[in-house]
Amino acid sequence: MSKEIVSKSRRVTSVVIGAITMIVLIALLAVLVVLPGSKQWVDAVAATDDAIDQTVSPTQTEAYCPAPMGLADTGSYGDSAFQATTGNLSTQARYAAFDSVYSATVSAFGDDSADNITLKDADPTDNDAVKTGAQSIDNGSRLLDTRMLQAAEGTGTVGSIASWADDGDLKGVSASSCETTALSQSFLLSGTATGTTQQLIIANPSTKPTTVEIKIWGSKQSGEMALSTQSSLAIPASGENALDLAAAAPNQQGLYVTVSSKETPIAAVVRTVSMNGLTSKGSDFALPLHDASNASVATSIAKGDAVDAYLYAASATGVTLSWITEHGLVQAKDATLQANRVTVVDLGEAPEDALGVMSTAEDDVAFSVKASQSGDDDQADFALINAAAPASFTGLAIPDDVDATVSLANSSNQSRKATLHAYDADGKATASKEVEIDANAATTIDIKDLSKDNESAVLLMLEDQSQQIGWGVRLTHANLGDDKVAGLASLGATPLMPATTHVWARSNPSIVH
Repeated sequence: MSKEIVSKSRRVTSVVIGAITMIVLIALLAVLVVLPGSKQWVDAVAATDDAIDQTVSPTQTEAYCPAPMGLADTGSYGDSAFQATTGNLSTQARYAAFDSVYSATVSAFGDDSADNITLKDADPTDNDAVKTGAQSIDNGSRLLDTRMLQAAEGTGTVGSIASWADDGDLKGVSASSCETTALSQSFLLSGTATGTTQQLIIANPSTKPTTVEIKIWGSKQSGEMALSTQSSLAIPASGENALDLAAAAPNQQGLYVTVSSKETPIAAVVRTVSMNGLTSKGSDFALPLHDASNASVATSIAKGDAVDAYLYAASATGVTLSWITEHGLVQAKDATLQANRVTVVDLGEAPEDALGVMSTAEDDVAFSVKASQSGDDDQADFALINAAAPASFTGLAIPDDVDATVSLANSSNQSRKATLHAYDADGKATASKEVEIDANAATTIDIKDLSKDNESAVLLMLEDQSQQIGWGVRLTHANLGDDKVAGLASLGATPLMPATTHVWARSNPSIVH
């Protein structure tokens, strides 16, 4: 065979082999694109049993202290004699920080410069790590910002305001504690009959606006109500907004209300004002409920109070309502609750030895009471009292210029002991009193009995390792209208316990990098 023929044969062979190689490479590339690659070809996180599973607690909290009691309608139209007016309303506030709080400041809500207060320890060398502050308030709400060295039991801040008047449309006494922000809050409220306003006030202390969803259940039928107003409310950043619940759900004997925010924690209170024509029938703040329970107690009741109980449960259940006294329970009334419907029980006048009302049920029940007193000329005032929230450590601040009686109740079936610590306006200890309360019984302590020399006790902390004693203070004001004006309010204790969030994470072998 000639050299020319051999050369041509080799070239043809090379071309064929090259073509076959190209086809094979293209086919392999297509397979790699379509099919997942082998795990050994990539850098993957190996599957292990490693996991994070723990509870964490923030060391910074924010609490909202509402503006003084006010009227929803303060228009200046019509004859001046018939215009709504707050009268000679006065308001005082007090704040306290306990234990490992290194910074606590109070500022006008939405304004970091006006009326700022930094809570201070008058004597940093003593053993009582209590910082305090107080102020007189003409208008506007406040934000209590707390920074802690550590989130621990007995560490935290409390605050409260009290308003009173013996002239105008807000005769009597009203009070509110400062409420910590949360993504959702619920309320159990008195009725929305003609003459009563229930003004839901929602505050958003964050720098981002949010929209809250509002749901309401009433007393006339089971199930969520279709509202006469909007069911959502936009809350601006560092701002507040309000909704008239009486307009949203009129003519109900009682309301159960939930407020939920998806974007950022909020705080809320309800200003309740009742009028009968031109006659003041009382006002008070309704505050967010604690967790529902099958056994709970509302304190700060006294002889002669006209008492209504408000109850709500997610499932039908039977309830027994009892007066709680120093010697135990005295049954008042039984009730059957329908699911998702508010039940109102008129308990009549509190008997001579009654110090609170206890609710016992088969299932968890949300529970609150309204205690009313009458003054001259058909005037009246009332206190809205939620079921207490027992905890290992709880605290309370009493504003200036009101009279206070401490009321403690043991909701368990055996005797319990706790220690009540009292401090003056400078944070100095005035008393430390061990309290023993019989099973299902209650007791009261006059605030004067916790004072020392000329230093009045205005700050209280209860250490209760049983977590069974609920407590609060009953507030009055001396000589309102020469004792012709009824004045009544209540403050419940605030838990001084770390807020907790559960964090859980585990390695995922499908995550690659």
